Amino acid sequence: MKTAALIILLAVVAVAAVYFAFLMPPPVLSEEGAKSFFLEDLKEKYPAADVREIMEILPATASDGSPYYQLKARVTNGMNTPCPERMHVFYDYPPKNFVAQQPEYITRGCKVCIDSPHCILAFPEEAIIASHTYNGTDEVAAFVKGNSDARAEALFLDAYDGTVGAWKVTWSSATNPVSYEVVLSKAQNSVLSVKRV
Repeated sequence: MKTAALIILLAVVAVAAVYFAFLMPPPVLSEEGAKSFFLEDLKEKYPAADVREIMEILPATASDGSPYYQLKARVTNGMNTPCPERMHVFYDYPPKNFVAQQPEYITRGCKVCIDSPHCILAFPEEAIIASHTYNGTDEVAAFVKGNSDARAEALFLDAYDGTVGAWKVTWSSATNPVSYEVVLSKAQNSVLSVKRV
């Protein structure tokens, strides 16, 4: 009697396993579900980040015909510091069975345009670093070095004094009444203006 009950129990478990593994319909994919899952994963992997945001989400089809989403996100640490670190994280949802793509570092170690032969200041983190490390910004570099609480804010300008596309970076300190405003060309990789305010 015990053997028959055990065999029946094993048969039920085997049928349930086959159903869940092969016959159960796959979960319905949605863009919102992919975004939610990705943001949760980013929050778990980068809990100290100042910025975690999805930049792009694209529907795709795998070689076996199954749909999935490709996502790209921005993760920034130390956003208002002199050397913010920005990376782009890539993700497939649902996750595939291969090794995930490594993050792409946009700024790291207080350097701008990593592995880029022609530098375009495309992101605020790059503008912040350039505003105190480029030629002609010695005064700003001294301000940043002399004020441990120095904070930066970057604002993109469509045009500045005849230049199309520029970044305005404002440096301030709670302990110093002086602040600086640096304007950089986005595409020409140069400093347009440095003003003590």
